[in-house]
Amino acid sequence: MKRVLLVRPEESRTKYDFQGIIENECLDLEWIMAILKQDGYDVTIFDKQVETQSFQAFIKEKEFDVFYGESRCFQETFILEYARAFKERFDGLTILGGHHAQICPERFFREETDLVLSGYNYTDLPAVIEGERNISNLSYRKDGQWISNPAEAVDIRSLPWPDRTYFYQHPDRYPYLDMKHAMWIRSSFSCPYRCRFCLRNHLNNSVYSRRDVTDLVDEIEQNSNENVYITDDDFLYDEQYVRQFIEEIRQRGIQRHYICYGRADFIAAHEDIVRDFQQIGLVYLLTGLEDIRNDRLDSYNKHNTIENNEKCIEICRRNGVRLMAMFILGLDYKGRDFANLYSYIRKHDLKHVAVSIYTPELGIAEGVEYITDDPSRFDYLHLVCRPEHLSVRMWYFHYYILLIRLFLKAQKDGIYDFLDYGDYIRSFIRNIFKREDENA
Repeated sequence: MKRVLLVRPEESRTKYDFQGIIENECLDLEWIMAILKQDGYDVTIFDKQVETQSFQAFIKEKEFDVFYGESRCFQETFILEYARAFKERFDGLTILGGHHAQICPERFFREETDLVLSGYNYTDLPAVIEGERNISNLSYRKDGQWISNPAEAVDIRSLPWPDRTYFYQHPDRYPYLDMKHAMWIRSSFSCPYRCRFCLRNHLNNSVYSRRDVTDLVDEIEQNSNENVYITDDDFLYDEQYVRQFIEEIRQRGIQRHYICYGRADFIAAHEDIVRDFQQIGLVYLLTGLEDIRNDRLDSYNKHNTIENNEKCIEICRRNGVRLMAMFILGLDYKGRDFANLYSYIRKHDLKHVAVSIYTPELGIAEGVEYITDDPSRFDYLHLVCRPEHLSVRMWYFHYYILLIRLFLKAQKDGIYDFLDYGDYIRSFIRNIFKREDENA
């Protein structure tokens, strides 16, 4: 029986890792665990998001034959470090996958890597482990050269339900803000929209694939976990699908609390769906408002308007749904743009706000000149390109002032009482006085 180690590295090695605040269940690894267990493999998960010991210490007293690691772009350095440590300890088979491998498989063509899986075809992994190389989305070395097989989309319905043994072994972890131990569930791969800034619509070979509603509801019903995070890139896409989901949940009498993503234009046009969804347990709607100017929304290929955004805000407020309003801070921002965004947030009394720095993603951005080659900086918390109107240092100055103001507002509003506001704010103040090269 081959022993397989499934690994997800930490998201950050700075204090901004959101541990204990937002922790994502390792859903892809749990899919793989279910598949490999069915084929008789001995499978272990190591999720550094929750594990307290180092990876090196974890493998020191154990024996494994196969390493599979997943990562996002900003985790690239970490997962390669773990693959090297595994090779040094066991000299076993190393396979790298995940979102970053789907978009930039060539970045893993390294000495410590044997195979790269750049798709969701996890059901092929038993054959891959046993030596089969004629597999779609697979890259491998032959005679010292890397060979990449054709990319193909995967039907999400081909995957089994995930094995959540590891998730349930950590009942005090995987929160989403105040919703403790939130189970991840996914009904689709990729996204039908083509927003210019987004990585997600490039996943699964840019093919949107969706599960049947009854199968999705069956999985929710079979898992007693109170909090359910529907982690689709856009769950509120197909009106009939969402209505069927709500009706299935209602008819079966399933009592859960839900988090999901949804576009503002859908919410603006379907207040009745938001109301009905709230009545069966919707708590948080994560919505990309992105900006407060229509010209910027157009430049992002968002196909949305500020008017829809504001309707969305009011609909969520009227129906008792917590809107997590997400904004992108543009490279074209001037000082007044940061101030205007804060004024807009205050004007509309947005309680839950997330701001991210515009980050042209490796592998999908064209004609981009980066100011850093450190993949860990591609975490939406750092500039990776030079701002258009401000120096890097002045852009960061306004950015940290905005964060301080948002944290002070959140403290005044009495949300996120599990955060140490003072610690974060002091850290932001220290960052204001860093050298330009340190911030970049």
